[in-house]
Amino acid sequence: MTEQGLMSELDRLVSEGRNPRTVDIDLLPTIDVLRRINDEDRLVPAAVDKVMPEIAAAVDRIVLAFQKGARLIYIGAGTSGRLGVLDASECPPTFGVPEGMVVGLIAGGSDALVRSTEGAEDDAKMGAKALQEIGLTPDDVVVGIAVSGRTP
Repeated sequence: MTEQGLMSELDRLVSEGRNPRTVDIDLLPTIDVLRRINDEDRLVPAAVDKVMPEIAAAVDRIVLAFQKGARLIYIGAGTSGRLGVLDASECPPTFGVPEGMVVGLIAGGSDALVRSTEGAEDDAKMGAKALQEIGLTPDDVVVGIAVSGRTP
């Protein structure tokens, strides 16, 4: 793909585009900023409801993996990766599961938790190394987290 083609594709991604409903958010009074954010947040339940059967199937698969002693592995880059690491770290205290049952990996490693590491998601060797380091098994369930919806 040419650079121009790649840029055109990136422009179409939700994560790289501007939300037309909030394009002027920086010009609004605080109360209107909060209303716009709240309005956008209201869209989430309907979006989740549309894919509820797929979510249920994924949860069932993860439960089967847990019953075999396998793990749930979140992988992602940028904010998506940070959220996966955060969720994994909260599972033991919130749900009483053993440490390591849910693992979060972020492209760029632990440094990427506190600073942007542009391009880390494109380093296949580092990704493979991270999975080797945690001892990924065929029974583990790997969930890729991406806002764009295009990550395999």
